[in-house]
Amino acid sequence: MGCILEWTIIKPLKNGLVILLYLIDKKYRSKMRRQFIYFLLFVPACLFAQNKMTNQKMQDPIQINPKSINQLLALDASHSLGLKEFNPESTLNAKRFWLTDLVNGNKMEWAVFNPQKASYWVSVLLNAKTGTVLKIKAGDDSVMVNVKEDHWQKTTTETLLLLPAGKTIISLELVNTLSPIDIKSAELVNAARKQEIEKRVAAFKGDCTWMKEAGYGIMVQGGGWAYPPHGDKKPWPGFAEDFNAQKFVEKVDEMGGSYIVWSATWIDYLFPAPIRTIGDILPNRISKRDLIADLIRECKKRNIRFMLYYHLGHGSKEVLLAKGWKDSPEQDYTSRQKWLKTEEAILAEIGNRYGTGLDGVFLDDGCVWYPADFEKLGKAVKSGNPQRVIAYNPWIAPSLTPFQDFYCGEGFDGSATPFQLDNGVIMGGPQKGLQLFGCFVFDGPDWGIYKPNTIIDTPKNWPVDRIVDLTHKLEQQHYTIAFNLLMYEDGSFGGQSFDLLKQAAMKLKRGKWKKIRRGN
Repeated sequence: MGCILEWTIIKPLKNGLVILLYLIDKKYRSKMRRQFIYFLLFVPACLFAQNKMTNQKMQDPIQINPKSINQLLALDASHSLGLKEFNPESTLNAKRFWLTDLVNGNKMEWAVFNPQKASYWVSVLLNAKTGTVLKIKAGDDSVMVNVKEDHWQKTTTETLLLLPAGKTIISLELVNTLSPIDIKSAELVNAARKQEIEKRVAAFKGDCTWMKEAGYGIMVQGGGWAYPPHGDKKPWPGFAEDFNAQKFVEKVDEMGGSYIVWSATWIDYLFPAPIRTIGDILPNRISKRDLIADLIRECKKRNIRFMLYYHLGHGSKEVLLAKGWKDSPEQDYTSRQKWLKTEEAILAEIGNRYGTGLDGVFLDDGCVWYPADFEKLGKAVKSGNPQRVIAYNPWIAPSLTPFQDFYCGEGFDGSATPFQLDNGVIMGGPQKGLQLFGCFVFDGPDWGIYKPNTIIDTPKNWPVDRIVDLTHKLEQQHYTIAFNLLMYEDGSFGGQSFDLLKQAAMKLKRGKWKKIRRGN
C-alpha cells in the first residue's frame, strides 16, 4: 500500500491551538484531505461559539442619566451563551428576575451612552458567597467587586469607575467564585451627584411613625375574585357594590387591628372604585361605587389606618395589553415606557382621590416594576399625600430602590427577627434603610379565596398568648406585622382566626376593647 507522509502546519489560533497532519494513504488522500479540511473549519466554529454573546435587549444603548440611579438589568445584557434565566413562566414574560448559576469566566455587557465623562459608583445586586470577585470594566478603566457576605445583597465597589463620554461598553465578568452565583443587575450612581440624590431620597421619605406604633394590622386579599363559603361568586362588580364596609371594619376593630391592608387588586385586576384612568382602558374592571372611600370613612371613625395592596394585573393578557404592553414575550423599551406611564397615571389618580385617607401602598411584584424611574413612579404613588408610605415587594432580592419607605416582608411573621434594627429601621443587609414591616398567611390555605367551596384553615401554632407576646415585641422594637386572614365574599372570616385575634385584642386592650376601657 503506497503512503506519503504529509505535514500540514496550521497557524496557532487565539487559544494557542496548533494542528499537524500525518501519514495519509495515497489511495484515500483526496478523501482524507476533504475530511481534514472539514475538521479545520469545524474547530474554529466551536471555539467561536464559546466566545459568542447574546444580543442586548430593551434600550440599546442604555441612556445614562447622571442625575439618577441607573439600573442595568442582567436579563437585558448581552451575555455569555448558555447562561440560565431564573424566570418562572408568567403572562407575556412579565415577571423578570435574574441570570442564575454563573461560574468563573461568565460575563455580561451593556452598551451605554454617557453624555459626559464622569466617575461612577457601581453596585451589583447579586446572590453570592463571601470571597466572590467580579470585574467591571468601561473603556480603559476597571474596578473590582469583592463580596464580603453570603446570600442576596447589594455590594458596592470600593473605588470609582471612570465612564467615558459617548457610547461605550460596560462589562461585568465573574473572576472568582467557589460556587455558582445569581446576578440581578448593576446600578451606577454619578459620584458628583451622589449627595444630591441622597438629599432627594431623604425628602421623598414618608412618615413611618404610625407603623412604629401600630403593633399589628389586618390584611385581606378579598375582591371581585372572592367566593362565598359555598357556591358561585357574584358577577363583577357585585362584590364592590354589595360589600358591607361598616361591618368589615367593625370586625377588624374587634380583632385589634390598628390598620387594614386592603387588596385593591390581586388574583384579578378588578378595582372597586370608579378610577377614570382604569375605566378609559378597561371599563369593565371598575365599579360605580367607591368601596375604598367607604372603607376609609369607616376606618377614620375608629382611628384605624388604611393601606392599599396593588397588583398591577400581570396575570391577565387583556390588562397588560390595555396598559401598553407589547403582545410578545420579548417586550421592547417603547412599550415598557408606555406601560409605566399608564401605571403612573393610574396610581396618581388613586393617590389624589384618597389623599390623607390613604396611609400606605404595598406594590407587589417588584420583579415586574424593576428597572424603572422609581423617583418619578414614587411621586405618582404619593400624589395627594407626600407622607404616604410605599414599598415595592422585592421577594428574596435586595431592596430595589431607596425611593420607598418600608420593606414588604412577604412571609415574615415577626417570630425570629434576622434584622439589626434601630427604632424599627433595618440597619444592615439587603433591605438597609427601610422600616420593617411583615405580612404572612395567618390561616390559609392561600393568601385569599379565589376558588369555590374553600374551607379556611385553622391557624397553626398561634395561641392567644403568642399573639400577645408578639404584640409586646412589636411595640418595643417599633416595627409592625399584618396578619393576613382569608375572607369570604360577604366579609366573614374563619371563626377560629377571628376568635384568636379577638381574644388577644381583649387581653391587650386594643381596638374596640381599648375604647371600652376608656368608656369605663
